[in-house]
This record gives sequence, structure tokens and C-alpha cells, in this order.
Amino acid sequence: MANNAQCNPFAITLSCSHHGLRPLRSFLLLFLTFLAFEGKAQSGTDGSSDSWIITPGRGYSNLSFSLDQRKAENEDQLLRQVVDQDKVNFRITASGGYALKDGFTVGLGLSYGRDREDITFLNEDSEEVTSRSIGQDISFIPNIRKYIPFGDGKFQVFVQSDLRISLGESERRNFLVSDVERIENNYVQLRLGVQPGAVIFFNRNWAFETSVGIVGLSSKWSKETVNNDRANQTRITENNIDLKLNLLALNLGVAYYF
Repeated sequence: MANNAQCNPFAITLSCSHHGLRPLRSFLLLFLTFLAFEGKAQSGTDGSSDSWIITPGRGYSNLSFSLDQRKAENEDQLLRQVVDQDKVNFRITASGGYALKDGFTVGLGLSYGRDREDITFLNEDSEEVTSRSIGQDISFIPNIRKYIPFGDGKFQVFVQSDLRISLGESERRNFLVSDVERIENNYVQLRLGVQPGAVIFFNRNWAFETSVGIVGLSSKWSKETVNNDRANQTRITENNIDLKLNLLALNLGVAYYF
């Protein structure tokens, strides 16, 4: 069958080419140009290498936003034939840190994510089933970073280790042929992760950051309730080791160092 899956034009992965990227590219180009000119204007006052290095007493804050959208029609997936799919996920993350010694910071992040999916597929009896789900979570992320400067310090790499503590909930409704099934899920998740990254300073204060997760150990405890039947609530415990490196899913953001 024809596969009409579409890649999100605004996704951080930037794994497709789309005309919808042009306004975003223009905005990013203007913003980065502004920072570059500001950095050049301040080069006379803080152009020494010491101005770039992370020294005791310095701190940082950053804010990032990610959006992932997927639409598909008549797509063959692993165990089912998808008739129509519309999926949207977004996440907002704010974090900050403080340097205790040269190139070493401790920090804390706060993240909020929300996801929604509407999908219609054919089950094993070739009957159409529609499923609609929505979920949200909030995460607290204590972390430490080790910075390694190169040259004058305008470019630095770092390794961040963090513990993500997440509280989440979701609801899914399956519209079956003769019934409607409602599934509620509440969970707590702990994830210990390592992510290397890089920082490019435009001036002493403004910088562009990128990172990618490579290692993750997680435990998740969830409670699942079907059609409000609390007496037969399902309890699930999951433990995972994630060693996947996805270079197409980089974390991108702008940071302010003070």
C-alpha cells in the first residue's frame, strides 16, 4: 500500500526538507546573527580567554522547546495496518547551574511534556479500531556537568550526568466495534542518564548548546485502570537499559551564562 507518512517540518531532528522550515530558519539566522554582532561589539571589553572559561562562581540558565509531529495514512507498521495517524508531542525544559570549581557545575532542571495521538488501524480481524490518547508529565532533573574547553574556550564540550524524576499520567480510549474501552495510567519514573554535548559562546554571556543522550538506566512504576475498575487495577514495574545513540534527535537550545 502507499505510504504517506509525513515528517514534521518543525521537528528538532531536521531529518526532512520542507518549505515550512523557512520561517524557522529565518528566525534562527536573524537571532544567531544578532548574537554574533553583539559578541563582536563586546570583544574589546571581555575578549580574553578567561571570559569564556567556566570558573567558580559562574552560573548558567537555559530554556529549550521541542516539538515532534507525525501524520500517516495507509502505512504498514510492524503488527498492524494504519489507516490514519495524527501524533503531536511537545516538551518545555528550563534548567540552571552553578560552578563549584573550574569546568564543573551542579544544576537543576524542570521539564513539562505533553503528548496526543489519534490513530485508526485494522485489527487482526480486519476491523477498524480508533484509539485516542493524551498524556502529560513533569520532571525534576538534578545534574552535574564537566566542561572541557578548546583553544580560547569559545568552544567547549561537556558531559552531563543527571537523574530524571518524572510524574506522569495518561488516558487512552479505544473505540472498538461494539464497545468503548477507557484506559488510565499513572506512573513514577526514575532515569539515570549521561549525555555529552557542546557549547559555542557568542560572547561572555550568550551561548548555543547541543547535546545527545547515549546511556540511560530507568525504572518505572505505573498503575493502569480499565473502565474505572479500581478493584482490578494493574500494577506494572519496568526496568530498562538504553544504550541507543540517535544523532537525528539532538537537544538544541540557547543558554545564558553569568
